[in-house]
Amino acid sequence: MLQQLAADGATKALATIGSAVPPVDLPIISGGVTAAVLAYYAWNILCIGLLVLVVGVRLNWNNSRMGYWLNLAVVGAVDLGLIFTLLAPGYMALADGGLGLALWLPAAIFSTIGLLHHHPQRAGQDVPA
Repeated sequence: MLQQLAADGATKALATIGSAVPPVDLPIISGGVTAAVLAYYAWNILCIGLLVLVVGVRLNWNNSRMGYWLNLAVVGAVDLGLIFTLLAPGYMALADGGLGLALWLPAAIFSTIGLLHHHPQRAGQDVPA
């Protein structure tokens, strides 16, 4: 989205986000303030994505409970925001916003299963395979 804002402008970026709204119903944005606000929100989403990626690789990979709850809370909150602000009102098509939700649900289920079935090794003892 940051790249699209830089290349095509705020109107084109807004049309991408509001994919369920006909293009004629979208405002033509020529002001720098609106483009800056959209860029700021895109930057926030990028930072959240990087945080979730780092937590996933550094903590979840080792079945960390803190990493599990941190990613579950952050991704869940962001996805709820997507649902309530863009998908439910009909501003974004479900086909455009639903892929992340469709991937989040099995990820949450399988992460929970992995965390519940994880048995940490005791110090100095090998766990039989």
